[in-house]
Amino acid sequence: MPVGGRLALRSPIDIIAGMPYIVGEPPDPGIVVLAAKGAGVHAAFCGALDGSHRHLTPAERARPPVDLAVAEGCGGLLVVAYGPPGLVTPYVDALLLAARERGVAIIDALRVTDGRYWSYTCVSPSCCPPGGTVVDIDSSPVPAGAVLRGIAPARPLRVALADLDRVRGLLTPVRGEARAAMDALAEEVDRRAREMPETTLVRRGFGAVREAIEAERDGDGIRGYEEIAWLGVHLAHLRIRDRAWAAITERTALLHRDLWARVARHLPARRRAAPAALTAVAAWQHGDDALAMAAVETALAADPGYSMAVLMGRALAWGLPVERWRGSAPEQGPWE
Repeated sequence: MPVGGRLALRSPIDIIAGMPYIVGEPPDPGIVVLAAKGAGVHAAFCGALDGSHRHLTPAERARPPVDLAVAEGCGGLLVVAYGPPGLVTPYVDALLLAARERGVAIIDALRVTDGRYWSYTCVSPSCCPPGGTVVDIDSSPVPAGAVLRGIAPARPLRVALADLDRVRGLLTPVRGEARAAMDALAEEVDRRAREMPETTLVRRGFGAVREAIEAERDGDGIRGYEEIAWLGVHLAHLRIRDRAWAAITERTALLHRDLWARVARHLPARRRAAPAALTAVAAWQHGDDALAMAAVETALAADPGYSMAVLMGRALAWGLPVERWRGSAPEQGPWE
């Protein structure tokens, strides 16, 4: 299988040796999925299994790369799992099942553990011994071929987990007197919202979100506790939240990142999922995967089943391209 028409992967050893030139350093423990189109690798997805995405089941993590491979017209998948069998095998099994259900062929599925590899698709002990096969990178022509062709190792697809600490501060909830004042006001705003007719509340919500975005754009920003408390109420309505989501573009991503991160920090936990999820989308649109991952964590800590955060978590877990997310976002219609 040629990679970019330049490197040929003809054996399991070649595949493992070629990983640095396709995805950079593969995650360990983790899984790499290569989607083949024609005779070459069309797309690559990396998913770490270190616990940072523990809210996703194996089946949930299997669907995004398979769905994207189908959408891109790829006919086959090559799976390479790194780590102990008890950890990685459920994810490999889920990928194989998802591929079969979508009619995508499995070229091979390998596990690399402690310097040896095993194939999930080979049952012959003559070529796939029960004790595994030593990963002898020096026996593969791929690294030398890469040097001859001037191909450098790829930049890793994943953000280092240590980078999460850099950005968590942007989402740390306010404390002390500010926390007490914000929580009390949020309770009062919730009570007043319950007394409003639904149509009035929704109409007011569209206006409040629009004004908050405009204020951020003009450099004023929304910082009043009551305004933030009302935004928390309004974003609980999916129509209003989706309108805010649709307004996030590559050009406006920084504006939305700052606005919704500030709102998430101030709101009580019960209202934090929506603005944190919006922060994740904005950060990803801006190319800041570390902040996006931290924002997903914040949203799911507030609401473990929050669908927008789950979707965002899947995309980040597999390194899906942001262009695909832009295509799936709600259409940006007029403010209602």
